[in-house]
Amino acid sequence: MTAIPDPMRSFLAALADALDVPASPYGQDAETRHRIHVEERIYLVQLAIRDVLAGKDKLGLDWETAYLRRQITERPPTYRTLAEQIAADKAKEGRTP
Repeated sequence: MTAIPDPMRSFLAALADALDVPASPYGQDAETRHRIHVEERIYLVQLAIRDVLAGKDKLGLDWETAYLRRQITERPPTYRTLAEQIAADKAKEGRTP
């Protein structure tokens, strides 16, 4: 097995984290917000990959990784996630999640 250098491993992990978008509950509003959130994350990932492949990562792979992580942290979901909805429903019924 080929060893992956640490900067590349961190970059790949950031890409995976950016694409790990929580599911939304059913409902047109939540589904629309989820779709927009997914599209935004895909765009951020595409930008990062394109910059690295085109040699535009002049500040280094560590900077690209930190920038991507900062962008996904600053843009959390704007919808109640499915897990949050389930927990709220259970709380209403007096059950713990």
